[in-house]
Amino acid sequence: MAAWPVLEDFLTEFDTRIGAELNIDPLGLLVIWSSYGQKIFRNRISSISNDVRNYTLNLFNHAVTRALIEDDGVVPGKGLSGLYGIPGKDSLEFRQACLIYLENLFTYAMVDAQARPGVETVGVLGISMARKKDKNPRLVFSHGAGAHVLKRQNSLGVSGRYKTPLMALKFFDSRYDYAQPEFQPQWQRAQTQLFQAAGPLAALRVLAQKHLAELVADPQAAPSRAFAEIPAELKNAYVDAFRSARAVGAYARDFWLALTELNQGAAGALYAVLQDEPQSNGRDPWAPDEVFGRAILRTQAEAERTKLEHVRVLEPFLGELALLLDVLLSATSQTVDEALRQWRRLGRDGSTLPALAGPIEAHASLRAQASGTAADRLKELLALARGTDARGQAEQLIAYHDKVMAARGQSSWLRLLDGGRLKVDVGTRALPEPEERPVGRWVHDYYVPQFRHFLSGLRGQA
Repeated sequence: MAAWPVLEDFLTEFDTRIGAELNIDPLGLLVIWSSYGQKIFRNRISSISNDVRNYTLNLFNHAVTRALIEDDGVVPGKGLSGLYGIPGKDSLEFRQACLIYLENLFTYAMVDAQARPGVETVGVLGISMARKKDKNPRLVFSHGAGAHVLKRQNSLGVSGRYKTPLMALKFFDSRYDYAQPEFQPQWQRAQTQLFQAAGPLAALRVLAQKHLAELVADPQAAPSRAFAEIPAELKNAYVDAFRSARAVGAYARDFWLALTELNQGAAGALYAVLQDEPQSNGRDPWAPDEVFGRAILRTQAEAERTKLEHVRVLEPFLGELALLLDVLLSATSQTVDEALRQWRRLGRDGSTLPALAGPIEAHASLRAQASGTAADRLKELLALARGTDARGQAEQLIAYHDKVMAARGQSSWLRLLDGGRLKVDVGTRALPEPEERPVGRWVHDYYVPQFRHFLSGLRGQA
C-alpha cells in the first residue's frame, strides 16, 4: 500500500470508492452493483460527485482555465516557463495548477465569509483544513503538493472528484484538453446558458480571468499571493456566486438537468419518484428498493425500464451474500456448523441463495450488462450458489473472499481451519433479528441517496 500516495499524484481520475472497497467491501460487491447503477446514471452521479454547487464550481473553474489557455496574450512568466517547459499552458500540470489555485481561492473566501448570512460551508471540499491555516494564508500557483489545501487535491479536490462527470458530458478529455471539436458544443452551451452576461457567474468570470492572467505572468517559479492581497471584489464575487447549494441550484437547475439528462430515461423515472417523496414532517425517505419499484411503474421505454429491473433482480442476491459473510464473521471463533445455525435462525437455508440466483441466471440481458471484473465476480458468485448445500456455499464464499483480498494484496478477514473452525481476524459483526432482515432485503443503495442530495440542491433544499 505504500505506493498508493505516489500513484495518486499521477492517476488523476483516482476514485475514492477504491479506498472504500479496501476497507468495507470484503466481497468486492461494489464493482458489481456500481456498474449497474452507473448504467442508469451514466457517470453523472456517484458517491463522490453529487453536489450541484461543486458540479458548477468545477465547470466554472475549468471555463476560467480554458479561457486563460486559449488567450494568446497571456504568456507565463519566466519561472513558470521553466517549470512547465515547452508544453507550457498546454501541459496537464499547468492546467492542474490553475484549477488548484482557483479551488483554494474559493475555499479561503468561504472561510473568510462563513459568518455572513446565507453562506453555507458544509460541502465545501477542504474547508476543515483551510480553517486550520493562518488568517492570511498564501496561495501558491502550482500543481504540486505544496500548493494543496486538501491532501492529494489533484485527485480528491473538486476538479478530481468531478472530473469523470465532466468528461462523460464531453467538456474535456483525461488531460483536460478543451480544444477537441467534439467538446465545443458543450462549451458553447455553457457559455449561452450558464455564463451569459446577465447571469451570476459572468462578473466573477471576468474578475477570475484577470487575476489568474496577472498571476501566471509573475516571473517567480511558483507565483503566490497572500490571501489579503487578492482583490476583495474577486473574493466576494466567489462567495456570492457559490454561497450555498440552494443558491447555485436556483440559477443552474435548468442547465444541469438539460445537460445531464438526469430527468430522462431510467434516471428520469427515479427523478420523478424522488420529486414526489415526502420532504418534511419528520418522515423517513423512501428506501432504495421502494424508489426503484415506483420508478419501474413510471418508465415507458422498455430499454430504460430494463435497467431498473436489472437492479431489482440483482440486489436481493447480493444482499444475501453480504449477510452470509456477516454470519461467518459474527464470532471470533466458531465452527461452520455454529455459523449455519445462525443462518437458519435468520430464516435462511441452503435453498436461499439458489432461489435468488435463479432469476439472474435466467436473465441473459442482466448478465450481459456486466463486463470486466464485475462480470467475473458475478459469474463466480452465481456458481457459488449453484448445486450445493449451505455448508458448501459458506466454504466457497470464504474461498471467494480470500481470492478478492489476495488480489488487493491484503489478508483475509477470516480463515477456515482444520475441523471446520472459523478464525476471524477483524471485528465481529452484530447480526440483526429475523424480523429486521427479511430475505431479499437490499443493502446497497445504487446511488439513490446521492441522487437525492443532488436533487435537493436543484430544488433549493440543500
